[in-house]
Amino acid sequence: MSTWLLPRKPRDWRYRSWSYRAKVPLLIIAISLTTALAISGTIAVSARHWLKEDLHDHATTVAQSLARGLVVHIARDDVWEAFEAVRAVGSVEGGAQRCDVVAVDRNRRVFVSSEPSRFAVGGDVSSLSEPLQHAAALVPSASGAAIADTRSGRESFSVVNMPLVSADGEMIGTLLMSYSHALFAARYADTVSTLALISLGFAALLLPVGWWFGHRLASPVARATETLYLLAEDAAAKSTAYVGTTSPPTLAPPQPGSELERLEHSVDLLQKQLREKEQLQQQFVAADRLAAIGRMTSGVAHDINNPLAGMLNALSNLRKDPTLLQKTIALLERGLDQIRQTLSALLIETKTTTRPLSAADIEDLRVLVVPQSSRKHLQLFWSYPFEADLDVPAAPVRQVLLNLLLNAVHAAQTCMSFEAQISMQELTLRVTNDGAEFPAAQREHPFEPTVGGEGHGLGLWASHQLVVSMGGSISLSSAAGETTFEVRLPLHPLLSARSRTTALFEVPA
Repeated sequence: MSTWLLPRKPRDWRYRSWSYRAKVPLLIIAISLTTALAISGTIAVSARHWLKEDLHDHATTVAQSLARGLVVHIARDDVWEAFEAVRAVGSVEGGAQRCDVVAVDRNRRVFVSSEPSRFAVGGDVSSLSEPLQHAAALVPSASGAAIADTRSGRESFSVVNMPLVSADGEMIGTLLMSYSHALFAARYADTVSTLALISLGFAALLLPVGWWFGHRLASPVARATETLYLLAEDAAAKSTAYVGTTSPPTLAPPQPGSELERLEHSVDLLQKQLREKEQLQQQFVAADRLAAIGRMTSGVAHDINNPLAGMLNALSNLRKDPTLLQKTIALLERGLDQIRQTLSALLIETKTTTRPLSAADIEDLRVLVVPQSSRKHLQLFWSYPFEADLDVPAAPVRQVLLNLLLNAVHAAQTCMSFEAQISMQELTLRVTNDGAEFPAAQREHPFEPTVGGEGHGLGLWASHQLVVSMGGSISLSSAAGETTFEVRLPLHPLLSARSRTTALFEVPA
């Protein structure tokens, strides 16, 4: 189930909750525009400075050139020639006004101006415009013209004060010039417009690139978010299989927001489910340990119950036939010894002793089984080709054979058999019955405890544990009309067998 299809809260329009598919392109555009604007601003400020310097240089050059001619015209008192000169500087022929030009004499009276209608010849300096009055107030430098910027209302101007000095060094007047920044502003606006167009074009170019990059960046995070959420959902579903859970925990839907916020949300959910799973696993381990102790206890009870049942049968036979007293006492003694060794195995610190298997032990088993088989009218075939003691522990072998024989009596239809063989330092024991075929469902693991059906399989499980503890093996072969359990035990000194048998029923930590 996709996390994007789960119910969500209303969309949060805060920037932090936006998808990276939108954030990355916008961030790229913002950084690009900021960089472009910073560069454009730097260029614009520099351009403004360069344009002003260019205007000042131009004004100074024009003032110096015009001053040389005006000195001659003033000396000759030739107003007309002076007017032609200043008018040529003041405006381009047929074009817009470039600047205001006024030449005043030594008495600070207007000698000539580029616009006589505004600045009349003979007028005082005080009748001039504010920028020209500011120019008249400038103090010329020793090298020549003085230039400055000033404002009049909403306009700004560059004004020039150029002394008019005759050939013999006499001060005969002053040239005043006022350049409006309107032309300069137009050029500056063109420059800024060009920079703005370049920035917008740059942003338009980066928009698809940023969108593609944002999609590539956000897609893996989105997939990781969905995967983690599905893992958390799967962990919640599987947690019902553990002890103590009745229904799967309900997962909160992923919160709306950016991919990283949803990823963080999914990780939190997964961590929560993992913690719950770990707690359930601990409960399961504890329950499994209790079950193991229960199986061990049941196995011990089973191992004690079988020889007790045999001894009760022997006592019953003794009541019927008092001549069996000595044989019954020996059987009871060996049965009680077997029970004692079984109980001693439960004590970890107890060092148990065992005795070798003898022919009397095998005969005891036959005596215990005969009454059971007689009740079902079974034919019993019994074969063991040894008289001397064998180097295998008697108690666990008796218990294993008693379990197998009683199971065979229960399953047999008409007959059962027991056979023992000795070859190559190995003892082979076979118990066969002609009963129904062993259940197919349990044939792969016949020595595991079962749930349901007849019995619980603890006898076979305990027999398998005992055989393995003695270093041997036990196997099953079953077909229609014949089921055989075969036990193979190595013949070796009893010390190692005692240690393994003692450790069989130790309580697990």
